[in-house]
Amino acid sequence: MLELVCETIFKLYLYADMTKMIHYTSDTMHQHELCDQVRDTINDYADSLAEQFFGYYGKPSFSDFSLKHDVVSTDDLGKLCGHVITIAESVRKEADKNPKLSGIVSLTDDFKGELNKLVFLTKFDHISKYETKNTL
Repeated sequence: MLELVCETIFKLYLYADMTKMIHYTSDTMHQHELCDQVRDTINDYADSLAEQFFGYYGKPSFSDFSLKHDVVSTDDLGKLCGHVITIAESVRKEADKNPKLSGIVSLTDDFKGELNKLVFLTKFDHISKYETKNTL
């Protein structure tokens, strides 16, 4: 699970940075702010996931992280959130197998709920036509 969490954290940060690219190309102040909200939400989750997981299993080594990751590049903020939710769900499924990681399950459920709300807002700002599947 260490490999999965390290990979997930790195991908989350890549997707968070991609939201900044969408931010720079958006047309309105509200779109800019929504992109920043998505970015902050992803970054907060990545940090909380790392703190909780590494708090339980111990600190990873630098070599546990890889710079080689396949992430889907998109200018659609809703689709980006959908990719992030899928990544988070894989961690949730693994954490759900260990009762001592129930905090990560709850953290992930809360994160997915918050991101689904933000995806809903992207439709009103014409940043996306994407609809997530509520997997909570």
